[in-house]
Amino acid sequence: MEKTTIKDYNNGLETKDSLSKVKAVDGSGNDILVNPGIVVQSGGCGRYTPDERVSQSKWYRIALGRYGNVPHAVLLMVGNYYNSEVPSSQLLYIHADGYSDRQSIVQLANSGRVISKARILYQASTANGPMLDIFIRTAKTNQLTLSYSCNMNFTFQSPIEVPEEPDAGYSVKEFSF
Repeated sequence: MEKTTIKDYNNGLETKDSLSKVKAVDGSGNDILVNPGIVVQSGGCGRYTPDERVSQSKWYRIALGRYGNVPHAVLLMVGNYYNSEVPSSQLLYIHADGYSDRQSIVQLANSGRVISKARILYQASTANGPMLDIFIRTAKTNQLTLSYSCNMNFTFQSPIEVPEEPDAGYSVKEFSF
């Protein structure tokens, strides 16, 4: 049996706390050991837990797209803390662009309902990307956790309250759960 040290495994790079490392592949195709956070952030994945609370029956903008002429897609988990209501989560597949009518939000699974509606605002523009809004269903005020993976071209942000009336110049596709 051949013994491989961490230093050898990482192409001569010294590492500490090897038990907390995960196996990944570097840019040259070599196996390396890295912190899990590096793998998560490099694959279009992330978690966002804003400090701000959201209120029941209000719309919030949670993500912005880069440009209208590129595909935007993401697997998004929306969860709530146990504040005014028991914790719940919903798993959504989201696709958007600016030049088609194929905007889509599909609920893949849920353990209760955090949001009751979501909408994609989009326009045929190379400069302005789609926007993703959610409508809060949970009682009173709650704190959200947004966890996403396989992200293509969305930038997530702290939930910003927006009016029910969509932004001027944008088409809207709304989905209910």
